[in-house]
Amino acid sequence: MTTVLSDESMTKRGLKKDVWALEEDGDSCSRIKKQNVEEEEEDDDSSDSESDSDSDVGSDSEWAQYSYVSEREPEWDVDSFDGREFKINPRIRKMYPNQELYDKYYNNRLKAFESKGFLPDPLSGIYNLHIEKQNGEMDLIADLANVCIKNFNESKEKTLELVNVVRVNVSGLAKWKLYITFMAREYPDGPLVEYQAKVLHFITEPELLPFPILCRPSPKLKI
Repeated sequence: MTTVLSDESMTKRGLKKDVWALEEDGDSCSRIKKQNVEEEEEDDDSSDSESDSDSDVGSDSEWAQYSYVSEREPEWDVDSFDGREFKINPRIRKMYPNQELYDKYYNNRLKAFESKGFLPDPLSGIYNLHIEKQNGEMDLIADLANVCIKNFNESKEKTLELVNVVRVNVSGLAKWKLYITFMAREYPDGPLVEYQAKVLHFITEPELLPFPILCRPSPKLKI
């Protein structure tokens, strides 16, 4: 039976999200919402010319279009990132004192977006899950990856076998969406190949089985 970890037990065991995750307030977008309010306060104190410039960028409702992405119901072998467009609200540029720093921010966000969740992107609610020294929790992650591998093998008539987990990202609170990068063999004694798995894990509803979303070879990095 798959082990279910509450946030409290995670803390006791040392399994934790990236420090950004600990600053959430029950909503993966709360950080962006807070930032939005602070920016509005700054706008109120700015000059009329600056306010005119802000209005050219867009309203708060338009800002939300950059911060919130609606999630469709998961289905096997369908990536929710497919069809999404990478967008960053132009107002964020004002937060950086020079173009070099903004370019670094932009490129990091773009790289995370192109990874489709397999690289951390805290502003999109996707965090690294620290599991390196937690053998029991590593077993849980391996079990969840194997749920996806089983579906992969059955649907594509393959013999993929998990060797070890490389890293894990997570989004969500009561319902975790796990982005698992792992090494595998595609046939007995074959070479190691990096794969990705995405799976839903229901933290507060242990009666619900994990839901496999996808399993695929890791895409080659762009040069």
